[in-house]
Amino acid sequence: MVLENILPRRKWKEQAEYWKTVPASANFLVLAAIFCMFASFGLMSNVLDLNALDQNTTVASAVVSAAIMALFSVGIAFTAFRAMMKSMIAVILSLFVLIFSLNRFNTRQVHIISNSIGDPMELRHHVRVVSALAMMTIMLGYIFIVTFLRKEGLRVFGPLTEVKLAREVHHALVPAIARQIGQYEICGASVPSGQVGGDLVDVIVTDSMQNPHWTAYVADVSGHGVPAGMVMAMVKSAMRMGSSGNGVALADQVADLNRTLASLSGSNVFVTFACIAAGDEGVLQFTLAGHFPILHYRKRLGIAEERSVSNLPLAVFSDTKFEIATIVCEPGDILAVVTDGLTEVADKQEHELGFEALQAVFLESARRGTSLQELLNALLERASRHGKQTDDQTVLLVRRKEDLA
Repeated sequence: MVLENILPRRKWKEQAEYWKTVPASANFLVLAAIFCMFASFGLMSNVLDLNALDQNTTVASAVVSAAIMALFSVGIAFTAFRAMMKSMIAVILSLFVLIFSLNRFNTRQVHIISNSIGDPMELRHHVRVVSALAMMTIMLGYIFIVTFLRKEGLRVFGPLTEVKLAREVHHALVPAIARQIGQYEICGASVPSGQVGGDLVDVIVTDSMQNPHWTAYVADVSGHGVPAGMVMAMVKSAMRMGSSGNGVALADQVADLNRTLASLSGSNVFVTFACIAAGDEGVLQFTLAGHFPILHYRKRLGIAEERSVSNLPLAVFSDTKFEIATIVCEPGDILAVVTDGLTEVADKQEHELGFEALQAVFLESARRGTSLQELLNALLERASRHGKQTDDQTVLLVRRKEDLA
């Protein structure tokens, strides 16, 4: 119980999980360093305790005594690293029994110091040899621990450096969006659950002074981490290479993207996709590939409706054809796309937030006339309040500006 109070059981288990990942060679190095450190303590205590230097004391007995103490220290360290509480208590109790036994034996053997030393030259030789051995074990312990730190540094910090680089690349690929394009405001953001995310929010604009054409989309790659991030980068690259303004129909553009992903990604990878493209006179084209419906706030009616079409996710079959639909977006209307990283957030009772809860937040904020950034923050905050984020969370918002009176 005392040990558990010093270091809670959860911390012990976390520590044990770390040491399980450490290679056997690194475990040997740190245990060897502990052995050398405590062996040096034992040797130096032999030199400092003059009462122990009787006629029966030899260098060999001092080395054996120090080695025994060091082995017990290694046993305590090993059981602590593995969170083997009962074994560690057994080792500590055995050590106390050994120390008690040695002290009783030494008490019976103690003589007056002047009578214990048969020859001052022998004493000097003993002290020199044991001190040299102590210094040697200190140096060996230092070498072992430095080698351990170097090996673990390369093993742990090497991947961390790569993850940091990947995170910077992710931020460059998926920046927050806050743009005004013609009659529309577009706002979007993606919050990865780890260092690297598989969600993507993007807007592609074909410059035209009179009628700028834009395509805004959200992609959610299956899986997490760096592999999902690599597929996400492929999606962005393929979308931008395949977009050439009004010259390519949205259905053809999505079909080309699907063929590209199906040919390059693994068999267990798929991508849910939601895309909105500018049209004429407030009529927007959209398509969904295995994605949640688009939420459409109709300001004139004060309601939020779901807009949906049924298509398979991307990268499932290379020859899939995608259905396209339209939305009449009146002045003041808002469109919202969210990923399952928000809807699947679970509370402590494992109850998921769900799509309807986000729809309620969307409708309430839209009716209040908040800015798109405030609306985006409200959706993310609602998910955060419900439970811990475990998946990438992405939101895309599109609002048609109201006509000036």
